[in-house]
Amino acid sequence: MGVGGTSQNRWSRWHDQQMVDWLRLGADMEDLATQALRTGKQVTGLLRPTVIQPYRGFVADGVANTRARVMEQPIFDVVPGGLRIDATLAANLLRWVVLDIAGLEVTVTIGGQSVTVNSDQNGFVFAKIPVGDIEPGWHEVHYSAHSQGREVTARGRVVLPDPASQLGFITDIDDTILATGMTEGLKAVQRTLLRDAYGRKPVPGTPSLYRGLARGTDSPRPESTFFYVSAGPWNLYDMHAQFLGVRGFPRGPIFLRDWRPGAPRLDEAGRLEASHKHARIRRILDAYPDLTFVLLGDSGEHDAQVYQDFLDSDPERIRVAFIRDVTAKQPDLDSDDPEVLPDTSALVVVRDSIQMARIAQRLGLIDSLTVDEVITEIDARV
Repeated sequence: MGVGGTSQNRWSRWHDQQMVDWLRLGADMEDLATQALRTGKQVTGLLRPTVIQPYRGFVADGVANTRARVMEQPIFDVVPGGLRIDATLAANLLRWVVLDIAGLEVTVTIGGQSVTVNSDQNGFVFAKIPVGDIEPGWHEVHYSAHSQGREVTARGRVVLPDPASQLGFITDIDDTILATGMTEGLKAVQRTLLRDAYGRKPVPGTPSLYRGLARGTDSPRPESTFFYVSAGPWNLYDMHAQFLGVRGFPRGPIFLRDWRPGAPRLDEAGRLEASHKHARIRRILDAYPDLTFVLLGDSGEHDAQVYQDFLDSDPERIRVAFIRDVTAKQPDLDSDDPEVLPDTSALVVVRDSIQMARIAQRLGLIDSLTVDEVITEIDARV
């Protein structure tokens, strides 16, 4: 038994090392290609102006965690009201070929506190800014840099959840709130490429449900903070942020992934990081030890396993973990769920937002008005 286990460990370490070597090779090749493209554009005068894309961040332990991306100005526009289908296709394809700007010195400021950092090889800027004891809520972040002989500025935001809310929410995006049909192959690709933020559809009932969850029950308390954690690429950040605003979801930090080759992410034992989503949720839980959390996901990918891991490892921190069954095709307006509380030590699997709302009400997470709003929203669509 011991010999087998040792052999398996050696195989695992060898496999991880091979993956690390391949990822580093991919990163080196991408760096060379990016540098060649950047140099060529500079020589020919085709390099467009530099812009800074801020991402919503968060404050924990008196430190603001900020993220932004420095890149060549995109050649597509985000237009209020939506784009024509041909313009939408072009914009969604062009999101993947934006040139990142590495090594640019960027100053990040919140209030009177500033730090200066350089963008990494993929154009990302990560800055931790001491802000001390600030008020809960949203705070403005200023970014500034000098590139191509001009000043480049941008404004972002970070949030400090109010501890008096006692509760936070961590949710997936694709097929949990945004109808993508990730298990439907070509249809999912068509939805991704042929629709902008105005054309993307929410999972029925989720906007009303999420607003109600943030608001809570009739007892007055500060609004809870939502954290959006997805395995989707950072290239789609602006579309996701606009979608949340257009559909009326609670505002919150969005955590995505860099899908391109890059330096491999390793855990403390030197192994490849197994799950982006697991790592991000762990970071959020550790950042706010005084909050308990509700997890919301779907059965389409790996949410169930990740969420069950946290139910097992942190049972006192997870109030409930909901999983929407993506195989349930139509919301049931006439469903009559038994008036019993589910076992919240395990995943609570629901068929639609109505069932989730009714269970959430029994758990004291929302009031009856929210349940009515969810039903009304779905009834208007079916």
